[in-house]
Amino acid sequence: MAKTQMLSFPIRLPDCMQAQALRLLDASRPAINQLIGDLWPKLDAFAGARAGIAWKQVEQQLVARSGHGSRQERCEMEQVGRILRAQATRKQVFLTILPLLTDALIKPAQETPEGTRKAHKDYRAIKEKVSELREALADPDSFMAMTNVIEQACNHFLETESWPTTYEELQPIPVLKVGQLTFAGDDGMDKGQTYRARIDFRQVCDLDRRAERTTARLFLQLRAPDGKGTWRWGTCCGVIELPEPVVSRLAQGAVPQAPTLREIRADDGSRVAVLDLVLEVPVQYVGDLDRERRVLGWTGVCGA
Repeated sequence: MAKTQMLSFPIRLPDCMQAQALRLLDASRPAINQLIGDLWPKLDAFAGARAGIAWKQVEQQLVARSGHGSRQERCEMEQVGRILRAQATRKQVFLTILPLLTDALIKPAQETPEGTRKAHKDYRAIKEKVSELREALADPDSFMAMTNVIEQACNHFLETESWPTTYEELQPIPVLKVGQLTFAGDDGMDKGQTYRARIDFRQVCDLDRRAERTTARLFLQLRAPDGKGTWRWGTCCGVIELPEPVVSRLAQGAVPQAPTLREIRADDGSRVAVLDLVLEVPVQYVGDLDRERRVLGWTGVCGA
């Protein structure tokens, strides 16, 4: 059992870094997508052991590089490797559920008082088939993955009236629709050649509590194309006040890991750059989920 886990905290970058960060993502995304397209026929090569660094696995298969600089290329390759490893895992799941893909998973079109209801997925049949297969494989953690892939196959059938026989027939090449770049291929916060960061702690007086409390700030600098396309370090060093949950985790010994830069695109086309600050923390046992009556989930973006 793992002794640590990764927690991600999304933080909006300061306004002074938004344009630079989005240029970085705009330059990285086509390079990443090109690599994904080139390596998609070699997907099976990413289905083996995952102990090694992802960018090194990608580098072994490379034909061409982006020309963005060695550490930037490593980060692009790391992003590609993570995507292809995840897709290789899904392909293995597909091969497992392939015998289950029959018309019994589809409810045919039928007439109702409201009109004709189109053919659709039979969720009860899907759940029963996946439960039977999971018990046969003695793999309690695979329920969601198998269910997801079967539903994707059902969607394919409803669109084409034929069941996929290969994973590549089912899954389009998973290119990025919006920018995302992990910095895990770089040399760390202090010596990074694509990003540099520092976390400073300080004591401030909390007037409400009449006591001092610990706060922390993240200083961040990025290397990205300027307005003319020349790669250089940005003149703006972002100063980000870290939210209390992050400060608390850091005070308890959490270890910062390589962050991920990504964009969020709104329905009106506007974009904002977000940094996912990743912390390695000890695993906390939360009890047997089968005995839990309520589960609370939360997601959001911390403001800078």
